[in-house]
Amino acid sequence: MMIRSRTRARLLHATGAVLVLVLGLTACGSSSSGSKQSSSTTESASSGPVRGFDGTTVKLAGIGIKAQLPGSEWGARARIKRFNDTNEIKGVKLEYEEFVDDKFDPAVALSEVRRLVTQTKVFALVGDVTPVSPGAYTKEQHVPVFGYAFDNSYCSQEPDPTIWSFGFIGCVVPDNPKTLPDNLVELYDYASKELGTPHPTIALFNTDTASGHKSSDNALITLKGDGFDTLPALPIIPPPPVTDYTPFVQRILTSDHGHAPQVVACYAATDCVPMWLQMKAAGFKGIFYHTIYADQLVKPMAGTVVGVGWANFADPTPAVTQLSDDVKAVKADQGLDIGVAAGYFSTDMFISALKKAYAKDGAKGITPEKVRAAASTMTWEIKGLVGPTKYPESSVKPTPACGTLAKSDGTSWKTLIPFTCASRSFPVK
Repeated sequence: MMIRSRTRARLLHATGAVLVLVLGLTACGSSSSGSKQSSSTTESASSGPVRGFDGTTVKLAGIGIKAQLPGSEWGARARIKRFNDTNEIKGVKLEYEEFVDDKFDPAVALSEVRRLVTQTKVFALVGDVTPVSPGAYTKEQHVPVFGYAFDNSYCSQEPDPTIWSFGFIGCVVPDNPKTLPDNLVELYDYASKELGTPHPTIALFNTDTASGHKSSDNALITLKGDGFDTLPALPIIPPPPVTDYTPFVQRILTSDHGHAPQVVACYAATDCVPMWLQMKAAGFKGIFYHTIYADQLVKPMAGTVVGVGWANFADPTPAVTQLSDDVKAVKADQGLDIGVAAGYFSTDMFISALKKAYAKDGAKGITPEKVRAAASTMTWEIKGLVGPTKYPESSVKPTPACGTLAKSDGTSWKTLIPFTCASRSFPVK
């Protein structure tokens, strides 16, 4: 299973219980498109005294909750293999050392990252999917980090070109944000049309954690701004294990003055599955929205609507085909899910920054400092699949906020609203 996607609503909604990680709901410096990554640079690299780069090989690693997002490793390895196979920078190879398990423990995460930096001597971290990232340490040690941005080391109050952590959809778990991105507009557009009302009632439920309460408050601002008739948030799901969801289902089904709301939004990560199954069995006929996007969830989540921060993998496009082919080249049986997306997209983002730094200074540009500087002012995207993500603006919030709305018919995720981007934002009062 995996975590979900789009700004703490698509954001570590998973990071609440392990996840309340959220996935996204959450994207012209120098623009780098993943669809053009196969072109080679003609100049060769030379050696230099750089941690993680011996003149020919750049060492990389990843970190995250292996039990939740194991696909991150394979997404990173897939993009690295294509970089190496196609000689995207002549004379330079990328070497993926390992994907370490943070065990959802800040102490473990710090210990493992310290080992990667001081012993393995990695150049950068890619496919970072930990909500307990030791961001202060990586910044102090000049370690560029590229990932899903499940912690606020990726965030700043104002556009910040000095940060060391970069999210492929930007900052998704801001601390005390001034504004929030319009990352739920697709849900509003679909619900208002489907239900025939400009102000559908919506109830949001989440984990009963500090992050669950905070992300719920933020999501209500966006939902109300889009036009929903918002009911009080219900951060009611306790930390696992949960043995009986019945009381929580009843709370939701009577949340609109004793009646069921027209729309229910689940921000409780994997708890969305048993909640949906019980709500459906209890006769709920409204729209059930979540962000836990994965092929293995298509059947159990049949009838639900999912929001993701990239194009639907079920829609055949050149970019999706390239992604799928790259992943199969390293692990034939690996499906496309949120973990794979996080590893692949963030590694592509690192490669874009690496190529930008190399284009400017040749081999001398391959330093953690220069790659960080390149990332801090670039716009990254894989055309037709994800992005654009503009930095440094995206250190504050996803700029722009992009996503897709899809619905499970029991066999696949069918696109309701194709991948699109919104630049509107809402002030936090």
